[in-house]
This record gives sequence, structure tokens and C-alpha cells, in this order.
Amino acid sequence: MKIANKNFIPFVLVLVLAAGFIAGCQTNDPKSDATQTTLADSGATDAENESETETKPLHYEATYLPEADYGGYEFRIMTPMNGLWNLLSLEGDVEEETGDILYDAIYKRNRIVEQKYNIVFKGIALDNGIAECTSRFQRSSQSGSDDFDLCMLIPQNAWPQALAGNIVPVNKLPYLDISQPWYIHAVNDEVSIGGKHLFAYSDECLNLLEISYCILFNKQLVSDLGLGNMYNLVKENKWTMDVFFDYARKAVSDLDGDGAMTDIDRYGILGMAATVYPPLWQAAGISIVTKDENDYHIFDGNNSKIYDVLDKIYENMCGGEKIYFDGYYDKSTHFGDYMKLQVAQSQFAANHGLFYADAISLVPLLRAMETDFGILPVPKYDETQEKYYTSSKGWINCVSVSNTDLERTSAVMEALAVESKNHTVPAYIEIALRTKYSRDDESSEMLDIIEKGRTLDLCFSLYGSIADTYALAFANKNGNFASLVEKNTNSINKDLEKYNDMARELE
Repeated sequence: MKIANKNFIPFVLVLVLAAGFIAGCQTNDPKSDATQTTLADSGATDAENESETETKPLHYEATYLPEADYGGYEFRIMTPMNGLWNLLSLEGDVEEETGDILYDAIYKRNRIVEQKYNIVFKGIALDNGIAECTSRFQRSSQSGSDDFDLCMLIPQNAWPQALAGNIVPVNKLPYLDISQPWYIHAVNDEVSIGGKHLFAYSDECLNLLEISYCILFNKQLVSDLGLGNMYNLVKENKWTMDVFFDYARKAVSDLDGDGAMTDIDRYGILGMAATVYPPLWQAAGISIVTKDENDYHIFDGNNSKIYDVLDKIYENMCGGEKIYFDGYYDKSTHFGDYMKLQVAQSQFAANHGLFYADAISLVPLLRAMETDFGILPVPKYDETQEKYYTSSKGWINCVSVSNTDLERTSAVMEALAVESKNHTVPAYIEIALRTKYSRDDESSEMLDIIEKGRTLDLCFSLYGSIADTYALAFANKNGNFASLVEKNTNSINKDLEKYNDMARELE
């Protein structure tokens, strides 16, 4: 499958976090006998090692993978391909090098795995996107038909499929070892249930990096407003919600002087409800859906910390002076509304906002912006908070229970994960984001902070209807969160208990 536009750079990216940039785990389990090699292992002199290992990254290998020849097998990966989704790195295969850093790395990775196992990757792109991927996956699983080897699903759709027993869980995929450094451990710990991993994110899931949320800021406006060094705020633990909202208010200006705030005026914050509110409350270290002592999911929306956080966000963004323009819900007449997703991006590029809250994938799309901008993590709730948290989500490749060869499938999956850590993740983070698209060294430091804080919120990623309840309350200017919780607690608890029961019944 060829990329639709060879020059198009991925769009909605979520996080630059590769929890996988740490040294690998060695255990007594033969499956965990993974290796990492550098020039230091090659017999070179100390002087050569000292100079060369500074630039040569670790090379990862999963030595427990089989030496197998699959006889030219056509390995089929089903992905969505329409609308917004073809702006993400969702391709099952890239058939030729194009000169784009990221896609050339995907091409190289795939060819390595093809040669290792004598297979040929075939991407199956579905025109109707999310709905068609999910319906075909479910139909194939329930009918026992062998239509694909892997299918990419969004987590909100993968979750019910997994609980219904349509997805092969991690423990039944013999060559998957999620303790290894090419898996995203913090995220996988979040999506377990009852101690079971129904699916797992590895570095192969590149858009888990793409869909990681951050704050972009306009450097010229920061200078004009005398706001000082934004990066020092982060490093000195002073980048908090209060500072974020205070600075945002200082940027508001009725540029055309007509007495009304429209899309051509200047705002403190630009974005969309779904990409602003959940990442903000997650950055405050709260989770509306959490886990009990047995790793089952529970509703935790009725506590004072959550109300404090939600009230602070609401009072600043929805009450009083209008500091925030929502590219989805607010009317735009000058910047167009292509899918309503490019309004905020266009406003920010035209200097109509101090801050732009969205996923890291926006960084490449702003490469033509004339005014310099920088990258920050989403702010902490206050200075007592231990770390910066990054909200992430991403599509994931799932194995249907109708799959006819789990050994072959899992071997290829693990090889893709390893070679993604070796090739595609470094290409994306180290080369594309840090050098090609980032405009200063400090933004690179911020990417490290964002990466280390990556988390996946159950409410936002698996139980979207719960997150939507809160996000819509903001959008509809309904800030009575205690009443909202009281109204929805029983139905939410019933739903979560149903899902917990379904998980208990799985082997």
C-alpha cells in the first residue's frame, strides 16, 4: 500500500514518549533474553568507543525470536484510510522510499522484518475508517474467517472487542514479551484489567507518540507581553495551571476593535474541547476512572481533588473573559472549518493565539509558520505536584481469535516492535521532532519531560463516553460537576461492573 501523499507529514500525533528509550530488561526467562549492542561491545579501543558511542544509538535484539522461514507468506495488516485518519502514521506498509524521514524508516523496518522471516507485508486500507475496521474485525472474529493477520483499532473500539473475547490476549501470543524495553510499560500498566493484558502497546504503535498532548507557545507574543523564559518555568517547577491561565488572559486582544471576540481576534488559548479539557485534567494527576486493589476498573469522579481541578479549568476557560477559542464549537468565519480540526492550527500559525493545546503531531504541520514557537508539557495543577503528566492515546494492532497461526503472527509482531525501537522511533523523535521540526534546543528538553510523563487515562482512551460527559459539560458551559457526577454515577458504575465481569470470564 502506498502512502496517499508522499510529502504529507503525520497529523495528530500524541506524545513523544518512548518509555522504550531505557536499557533493556534481563531476566532468567529465556523469552526475556533480549540484547542491546553498541560499538562498546565490538572490540574497539576506549578512545574510539568514547567518541563513537556518543552518536551511535543502542541496537536492540530479541534473541528469543525463532529462526523461521515463512515461505513468502503475505502478512496482511488492515488499517483505516479516510478523512482525518490518513493524516496519522497508520499505513500497514510503505512500498518505496520517498525522502521523508519517518516513512523511509518505516520502509527500512518492514524490509528488515520481511527478509528475516521471508514474508511480504500487504496493507489493506479500508475506505470507511474506524467503523469499517471495527465491523470487519468483529465479523471476522465471530465467523472464524481468515481475512487478515493484524487489524488496527482505536482503543475505545479495541476494548469492547477484547472484553467480548474477539481479541487474542497477550498471554496467548507466544513471542510477545511485554517486559522488554520496546513496550510502553506505563501505558500498558494502565490498560490492564484484573491482572490481564488484553492488548499491549509497543514502539510499533507509532501514533501513541503522535497522539501525545502538549502546549505550543508563540515566542513573539511571549516577548511582546514580557512573559519571560517559558522553559525556565517548566524546569523550575513553576509551570502550573494558574500561570497558564494568567498568561493566557494577558494575551487576549480585540484586534479589529469591533467590540466582539471572533476568530480573527487574539486569544490566550486555542484548541478543541476533546484535545484541551481531558489532557488538562490528566496533567493535574487525576483520573476519573481508576483501579481497585485487584486491578479492576472503578469510577472515582466524586472526590474533592477532581472537583478542585475541574472547577479551576471551568472558571478560567468558560467563565468571565473569553480567553479560549474552541476550533470545534466556536464559529469560525475567517479560517475555514475543514473538518473543524484545522481552525485552531490556522489561527495559531497566523499569530492569533499565545498557546495552542493539541497533540505533538501538530509540530511538523507548523513547519512553515513564520513566527517561532516552542513546545511545553501541559501544565501541572500546582507546584506541589511531583511530575508533569502527558495524556496519550493511540491506535493498536490487534490479533483476531480467528487467526490461524499465532506463533507466526506473534513472531512478526515482536520483530516489528524491536525494529521500530531501532528505526522508526529514533527517526521520529531524534531526527524529525528534535532536529527537523523543533526550533530550539530547549524544546528538545521539553520533549524529554513530555516523554517521561506519558500516561493513558482509562476514562479518555477506553471509556470515551465518560470523558465526553465531562468535556461536553465544558463545551455547553455547564460547570456544576457535582450535579453531573450525581446524575451519572449509577449508570457509570453499572457499565464498569459489566466490563469487569466480562474480564473475569476471560481465560
